[in-house]
This record gives sequence, structure tokens and C-alpha cells, in this order.
Amino acid sequence: MPTGEPTLPNHPGNPVGGTALIKDARKSVNNKLRAIRSWLLEQLESIPTERVTVNASVYQYQISADRLAAIVDELRRRLADPEIARAIVNRVRSGYEQGTASTVVSLSAVAPEDYTRTLVAVLTSDRWQRRVALVGSRVFEQMQGFSGETATDLSRVLMTGVENGQNPREVAKVIRERFGVARSRAERIARTEITGALRRARWDEVEDARINLGVETRLMHLSALSPTTRASHAARHGNLYTVQEVREWYTIGGEAINCKCAQTPVAVDEKGNPVVTRVVDKVRAAKKRYQQAQD
Repeated sequence: MPTGEPTLPNHPGNPVGGTALIKDARKSVNNKLRAIRSWLLEQLESIPTERVTVNASVYQYQISADRLAAIVDELRRRLADPEIARAIVNRVRSGYEQGTASTVVSLSAVAPEDYTRTLVAVLTSDRWQRRVALVGSRVFEQMQGFSGETATDLSRVLMTGVENGQNPREVAKVIRERFGVARSRAERIARTEITGALRRARWDEVEDARINLGVETRLMHLSALSPTTRASHAARHGNLYTVQEVREWYTIGGEAINCKCAQTPVAVDEKGNPVVTRVVDKVRAAKKRYQQAQD
């Protein structure tokens, strides 16, 4: 079958892409968490306190148990707002769609006679709709867990501060710090899940094309080859893998966390060797230069 050259990412320093989606998700989640933080700090400031000095200064918070419980319940409700989860889920779904689109282009290039699907046909197929729904559901559940754990953490800070008579300023400081931790965690989830969706969409379409169209390809690994690239990631640059091998590698340790790597399909012969070698050779030469520079 006639084959073409594999396509390479437009930005070699960030092969997987998704920068704009990650930025949008981060901004949206940060705004929502910032609003909840302001509300909680206002609730803390509204509680009358009396400073009592014995051996050390403590503060008596003039608040009933019912009122404190009501604040905690409202905090949980606000953090459980589905819009917080959707801020990331919607970008993950967009990432999955972008990954599919790039793979349709790549497969059309490397196997033009066998891969005859259009992007519209792929995106409207029942198989694709099921795949993207599963991706969104998994991330939504993860974000629900994030909201619940964040609410528990902040509730503990507030209740411990009130019960132990801590200085309100110190309690407010800890609340701000814990919101910072929550924000960082949400950003990490967004970054990992969006880039994961971009990659997963490519794997899924390549696998679907093999099963349903008989398009035989391998995935060529593309690393950023930057100063922050992990050695285990750089070592895979230019290597060819089956979809299953790629999936399994990303389940090891934290390989998917903060990973900018991508994979692109390459047409192969019956032995799994690339049919068109020019681009593959070019990618492998770049890895060799990178590794020599690291020595």
C-alpha cells in the first residue's frame, strides 16, 4: 500500500500540546477557588472573638456549634459545585477531540489508501462518542474526589482553629495556604488529564483503525528533549511501540505526570519496521545529538 511520511508536532519543545486548554482550565478553577476562599475568610472574620490570657494567649470564638456546622456544610456545598469539575472536564473533552483530529491527519498521511475516514465521520461515530464520554466521566469522578478532600482539609483547619482558640490571623493564614495547595493540585490534575486526553485520543484512533480498517502502524515516541526532560522519556524518542506497549508504559510510576511527550503513527511492514524512514531517522538523529550534549 502507498504510504507517506509521519507527521511531527508543530512545537517540538511541547510535542503533546494542550497549552491553551491547560491555561484556560487553570484560570477557571483558580477563579472559582478564589471566590470560595474569600467567602470562607469572610465567615471567619465575622465570628466575634475574645482574647484570653492565662499562661498563653488564646481566643474564645463566640459561635455556636450549629453555626460552625452550617459554615462547614456550606463550604462543602460550594466546593462540590459541578462547575469546578466541568472547568477541567470540558477542556479534557476538547483535548480528546484535538488529539483525534491530529491523528486523523496523521493516519491519512501515512496510509492514504486504507485510512479514508473524515474527521466529521469519526467525531460523530458511536465508538468515538462512547470513548470521549468515558474520558469525561473518569475525570469528573476524580474532581469530585478533589472537592471532597479539599472540603475536609479546610473544614479541619477551621474547626481546629476555633476549638483550640488559635489566633484568627493564624487560622486565616493556614486557610490561604491550604487553598494554595488545593489550587496547585487542581492545576496538576488539569495538566495531567488534558495532556493525557490528547495522547489517549491518538492511541484510541490508531487502535480503532488497526482493528476496523486493517491499518498497520506503530507509535513513534516524541519527547521534548529539553533540559527538564526525564532520561526515561528522552530514551524513548524515535522508538516505535504498539499502542498496548505505550499504554502500559504510562501506567508505571508517575510517567504521565508533567509529561509533554506525544506519539505519532508510523506505517510499518509485517516485521514492524517503518516503511518510510526519512522522518524516523531524523527524529532518532535528534535524540543522539541530545544525549551527546547531556554527557
